[in-house]
Amino acid sequence: MKKTTIKGIGNDIIEVERIRKTILRYGNHFFKKILTEKEIDYCLRHQDPVLLISGRFSAKEAIAKALGTGFGHLLSWGDIEILNDKAGKPVVFFSDGAKKHFQSPTVLVSISHCKTYATAFAIWIEE
Repeated sequence: MKKTTIKGIGNDIIEVERIRKTILRYGNHFFKKILTEKEIDYCLRHQDPVLLISGRFSAKEAIAKALGTGFGHLLSWGDIEILNDKAGKPVVFFSDGAKKHFQSPTVLVSISHCKTYATAFAIWIEE
């Protein structure tokens, strides 16, 4: 049996309205700061993309917390990409720089949202 070690956990919650106001104020600049092109394409395909953008914002914050760094010189928003598998499960991918720094981390993430809030929980594991 394979042993799995939890190296870090993180969670985050954000008010959807805060993200909606930020998008209205900064538009594409905000998108490009926190999301990859694939994430933008995915979010914009939905009826209310702000819900999905808020969820990804919260998930990236939770991942940065799980990795123990937050965002700064070791990790940027663009270093994390969250895409969905065929079943809809969010899957975390890292840039080459983040893979190198964190030794190819495996992070599991769960994202939830309603009209008011988006929340996420992340677990950094080592198998």
